Amino acid sequence: MWVRIDMQLKELIAYLDETLDVKAFRDASYNGLQVAGSDEVKKIATACTASLEAIDAAVEAGADTLIVHHGLFWKGADPRLVGNYYQRVKTLMDNNINLVAYHLPMDAHLEFGNNAFLAHILGGDVVDYVEPGKKDSIGMRVKLNEPLTVQEIVAILCHRLDTKISVLGNITEDMMIDDLAICSGSGSFLLDDDKCPSFQALVTGDVNEQTFHMANETGTVVFVCGHHASEQEAINLLGDHLAKKFKLKHFATHFAYEKAVPTFAADPDQ
Repeated sequence: MWVRIDMQLKELIAYLDETLDVKAFRDASYNGLQVAGSDEVKKIATACTASLEAIDAAVEAGADTLIVHHGLFWKGADPRLVGNYYQRVKTLMDNNINLVAYHLPMDAHLEFGNNAFLAHILGGDVVDYVEPGKKDSIGMRVKLNEPLTVQEIVAILCHRLDTKISVLGNITEDMMIDDLAICSGSGSFLLDDDKCPSFQALVTGDVNEQTFHMANETGTVVFVCGHHASEQEAINLLGDHLAKKFKLKHFATHFAYEKAVPTFAADPDQ
């Protein structure tokens, strides 16, 4: 029996553009193909960010296409290919690897998206987007099937995301939570811009200075997972889907960046 092991790049991009509904979003990212390489796709690699480490991993794995959430090219950003950006693009081109990026469409997708993944691992159902019916509002309102304590939520996020979690707000570890807002990456705006939040807790990647005060003053619990950690697993699930649907090989990267960052505190006895 003949089994397909490759596809045309343009076919892959067309499928992703339609599946992720790219046209529904006004995005700072240039979504879709960012660097052209092989016309045929046989083995994909997936990563959160098109870092040199991720690109090198794709080269080592023998991938011809790297699909990421954070690409290299952003509207309004410095377009010069110098320094480490030159090295990233050169490595891609020297190895004939396509770079494909999807930013906000990956945040908002109800099956493969970053926020939907976070809801799933916590045992929750997506009720709607934070602005009902508007997928371009990105964040999601989530109802947990069973209430969880702060400590239980922390344990799940630490384990499934392989990261360290910070928790903001006036909390106790046995506080019960079942009503969440979820916005991966830089999602603290959901609390920072809402003087009277209607959700008990927010799960996000990173926060602003204002978030600390809003959490304390509104009684909202904020789980801070790390930007990269909150967004690296869903892209791998998308890769699994593509591999299964199109009979491709798939290499999924995993980098526990936030977990590996050392933290320091002054010795209280000094």
